[in-house]
Amino acid sequence: MMQAPFQNTIAHLAHVSGRGYWSGKSVSLTFLPAEPDTGIVFRRVDVAGKPMIPALASHRTDAQLRTKLVCGGASVEMVEHVLAALYGMGIDNCIVECDGAEMPGMDGSAYAMALAIHQAGRITCDQPARYRRIEQTIRIGDEQAYVEANRAQVPGLTLVYHLDYGPSSPIPSTSSSCLLNPEEFLTSIAPARTFLTESDAAKLQQSGLAQHVTHRDLVIFGKSGPIDNQLRFPDECSRHKLLDLIGDLALCGQRLDGMVFACRSGHNLNGRMAERIQSSSDPSNDSLLKAA
Repeated sequence: MMQAPFQNTIAHLAHVSGRGYWSGKSVSLTFLPAEPDTGIVFRRVDVAGKPMIPALASHRTDAQLRTKLVCGGASVEMVEHVLAALYGMGIDNCIVECDGAEMPGMDGSAYAMALAIHQAGRITCDQPARYRRIEQTIRIGDEQAYVEANRAQVPGLTLVYHLDYGPSSPIPSTSSSCLLNPEEFLTSIAPARTFLTESDAAKLQQSGLAQHVTHRDLVIFGKSGPIDNQLRFPDECSRHKLLDLIGDLALCGQRLDGMVFACRSGHNLNGRMAERIQSSSDPSNDSLLKAA
C-alpha cells in the first residue's frame, strides 16, 4: 500500500541575487513559505501594489530564448530556472518575491537556487498533492523538434532529452534522462548551464542585449568547443535542456506522473506542452495518488 504524497513548502526563507542576462540589472529573489494550494506565485515587490503572478501556463507568453509570464499589467521573465529549482526540489507552494522583472542568470544554471531551497528545508502539510497522470500520448511539434508526453512506465516523472543540432554545429549531440527526484535534480540537473554558439552570442550582444555576459557566465561554444570554460558533464547541454523542460512543465501547476521525451525543443514547445496539459485539467479528472 502506497501512502499518498502531500504538498510541500519551504521551512525557512531563502535568498539569491544576481544580474539578469538580458538586461544586466541586479535582482534579488526571496523564497517564502506558502499555504497549501497556493502553488508557485511571483510577487513583484518593486511595482506599486506588489502584484502577484501565478506560475501557470495560462499566463505564459512567447519570448525569445526564455519563458515569460504576464498577469494583468505585471510580468516576470527568465523564470524557467527558478521554476525548475522549485519543482525539482519537490516544492508545491512558494511565494517568490522579486525586485525586478528578469530573474538572475547566476552562472547559467539553477544550482544556486536549488541549493538555497535545499538549505531552507521542507515542510509537508496534510493536504494531498495534486497530480496529473498522463494517460494518453500528447505530442507538440514536428519531425525535427518536438515534445511528447506518454503514460509512465514507472511511477513518477521520467524525462528524456535528445539534443542534435547537426554535424556542422560545435555543440555536441547528446542525450540525457532522469527520473525526477530532489537528490537527482540537485546533483545532476541543477548544475547544468545555459549554452550558446559564439555566433549566436555575438548577435545578441550586437543587438544590445547581454552586454555584461562573458564566456565565464555561461558556456559559449566556438569551433573547438567551449571558449575559456570546461563542461561540468560530458552531456551538460542536454542536461540543461532537461532543466529548462522541467521549469517549463512546472507551469502545469501540478506534479506530473508520466514520461516526457523531447527532441530539440525549446521554451516555446515546452510551454505549449504545459498549456495542453493544464488546459486538459478538470477537477473531476484529477488523479491523486491514493493508496493502492
